[in-house]
Amino acid sequence: MKVALLTATLSPAAGGLATSVPATAAALAELPGCEVHIVGTEDTAAPEAWRTWGRHVHSHRTYGPAAFKFAPSIGRTLRDLGADVTDVQGLWVHSSLAHLGYQRSRGRPYLITPRGMLDPWALKRSWWKKRAAAWWFEDAHLHGAMCLRATAIMEAHHFRSYGLRQPIAIVPNGVDLPALMSRTNAGDRRKRLLFLSRIHPKKGIPFLLRAWAALHRRHPDWELVIAGPEEIGHQRAMQVLAKELALPRVMWPGPAHGQEKDALYRSADLFVLPTHAENFGLVIAEALSYRIPVITTTNAPWAGVHEHDCGWWIDLADGPLIETLHLALGLQDATRTSMGARGRAWMERDFAWAAVGRQMLEVYHWAAAGGARPSCVLVD
Repeated sequence: MKVALLTATLSPAAGGLATSVPATAAALAELPGCEVHIVGTEDTAAPEAWRTWGRHVHSHRTYGPAAFKFAPSIGRTLRDLGADVTDVQGLWVHSSLAHLGYQRSRGRPYLITPRGMLDPWALKRSWWKKRAAAWWFEDAHLHGAMCLRATAIMEAHHFRSYGLRQPIAIVPNGVDLPALMSRTNAGDRRKRLLFLSRIHPKKGIPFLLRAWAALHRRHPDWELVIAGPEEIGHQRAMQVLAKELALPRVMWPGPAHGQEKDALYRSADLFVLPTHAENFGLVIAEALSYRIPVITTTNAPWAGVHEHDCGWWIDLADGPLIETLHLALGLQDATRTSMGARGRAWMERDFAWAAVGRQMLEVYHWAAAGGARPSCVLVD
């Protein structure tokens, strides 16, 4: 079977997709009889980044407004590949339009993995642009998909709220399990609270800064690290807010990939993501895989951090975040270590990439050839 994963930007600027799409492709490629290709556009700021995405990667140059990612050669690549099934990663950009045109001429089965872009919070951002894209091509593209893929049941509810009624495959992202080692800064005086994600309004950083303002004096043995790539100038705005709040012990190391990212996780004692919306929240799974307890919000599909006693799942508001952070920062080291160990065991059991690859290939076979519906696919 030949599978095409069609995405937008083939670079770290793609956020969680830059991890999950190549990892999905790698997991599929390990399975007998599966040939997988990744199709997308180059990042002009990192034009060689696509080379790290896998074996069969087709990168295309873009023209015009950067946000739309217009790449006229994508349609030709899709026709040349003639994949048995295509899985489109994300919405609202030219790749969807190009794929819709390809499907109208070839009529092959396809899936769409919206990657959180049908979340109500996300839909409100640049609302008029998305309404225009929906009218122009995206609604037809979405309704034409044989199946949608959600990474959690919360995201499946968002699909239904948008009016989509086709089957939904619920398959989580996987996580790479790092080798277990001791903390990199075990001898340091201060413990570390880590935020690692895009520096974007969606991620709730003002709540984190206000909570740190309320707590830093009571926890002088802790420091706060806010790491990740900046988007739309949001880091500058957050640094201004931090200055206005006179916050000490806050570091902004910027984007982190590869060994730098690994070192950040290994240096952390507690992870926090006070997000407005996540379809999955890969950084939460990553933190748990490093045995780090997690604080996140009910806007992310991670009720399991509470159920497995490896973190806290709270409402997004100043009060709950301050209260929970105060509790977590004040725990004995041994208690946080035990919580982290439970999180790691959960990731090993339920989020290995090999299992994700097997589930997705089962869905692709069903989409292309019919037969028994996979157990992960919902029809109501």
